Amino acid sequence: MKKILLNIFLLLNLGIISYFWFHNSGAMLTTGKSDAFISIARITGLLSVFFVLLQLILIGRVKWVERLYGFDRLSNAHRITAFLSLFFIFAHAFFVIVGYAGGNVGFFTQVATFIKYFELLPAIIAVFLFTFVFVSSLVIVFKRLKYETWYLVHLASYIAIIIAFEHQMELGGDFLGNIYFQAYWIILYTFTFVNLGFYRFFLPAYSFYKHEFFVEKIEQDESGATSIYMSGKNLDKFKYTAGQFAIWRFLDKKRFLQAHPFSFSSSPKNKYLRITVKNLGDFSSDITNVKPGTKVVIDGPHGIFTTKRTNNKKLTFIAGDVGITPIQSILKSLDENYQSIVFNCHRTSEDAIFQGEQTQFVEKNIKMIHVLSQEKNDKDEHGYMDEDKIKRLVPDYLERDFYICGPKPMMKIVTKTLTKLGIPRSKIYFEKFSLG
Repeated sequence: MKKILLNIFLLLNLGIISYFWFHNSGAMLTTGKSDAFISIARITGLLSVFFVLLQLILIGRVKWVERLYGFDRLSNAHRITAFLSLFFIFAHAFFVIVGYAGGNVGFFTQVATFIKYFELLPAIIAVFLFTFVFVSSLVIVFKRLKYETWYLVHLASYIAIIIAFEHQMELGGDFLGNIYFQAYWIILYTFTFVNLGFYRFFLPAYSFYKHEFFVEKIEQDESGATSIYMSGKNLDKFKYTAGQFAIWRFLDKKRFLQAHPFSFSSSPKNKYLRITVKNLGDFSSDITNVKPGTKVVIDGPHGIFTTKRTNNKKLTFIAGDVGITPIQSILKSLDENYQSIVFNCHRTSEDAIFQGEQTQFVEKNIKMIHVLSQEKNDKDEHGYMDEDKIKRLVPDYLERDFYICGPKPMMKIVTKTLTKLGIPRSKIYFEKFSLG
């Protein structure tokens, strides 16, 4: 129901924008070709800003939105709106040029004329900034550059958004003389930046001030995975749900500019916060060098990879390597009423994380099955997750909900296998923990 209301709210805003445009510039559609182009330019300009502001909500870690859709869907929606934004930005620029050229001068001659107008300089800068951010983002994703690079590049979009606001208020034909549309536009900007500022910047800072998080100790288990234990003031008041993740920033000289998403591997019932990391290169390879006492900023919790999404007491978890970390947190929090089966997939028996801790799960009616891709022995399964293992080891699979966490290719293959077995997508849960 909440999703429906939020979707209606989104459509309502598009309706309001269309209404103001139609009762002003919309009339120009029938007064001549040049006026029609200018009318189209104005609606594409309005839509470009709307979708840019929507992007800020989608990547702003706004909890009342995230709880409904989850990080994955918001990240996907962010990518789609990025393309829509750039499309409408270029469409706006194109139709403005064609409209004012009016068939009397050439396209590039009109461009040169616009460049001479000082009043249009903010608009030109905004277009270049948005284009720079979009192209740079594609390069960053393609070359898998650091998140910090992506973040610094996206700071330019904030400047572009502010410039675009000034441009529209001063020269936007639909705003001139229409105080109601001006007021609505100011409210739209304010609503967006208040949510962005509160959830993305204020809450992490306030949480750090309130709890004073710091690294208490660091441990390595048999698999070589590193667990970092965090402590602080009044941790019992720091609320998270098993299966969620946070974005962690360690405030030492080497790492204070770096922010990384890691799932909680501790239970909310524990007296500490814990994340568990395997050496996968980049930041994770150097995690053991974080010193006890290091202050930590925690942005979160985030995510909906939790048992709150279902009332089913029959659950099956499928973990790929370090993907066991959020599942470990969930398993620690389950009571004896659940009938849980866990497929812990990794290369060899030595690669299994939390081996010492998982002996306690027998008492909780949790069945742990190790699936080894590069080792054969008498007690574990060999190979990869497939239909045979699910049918043979989970005979009541159609009665269960499935939680999957691991490398993206593995999650894609397992999801495809489950749907092939007739399990509805609504009973399959996963989250990729990608930053935005």
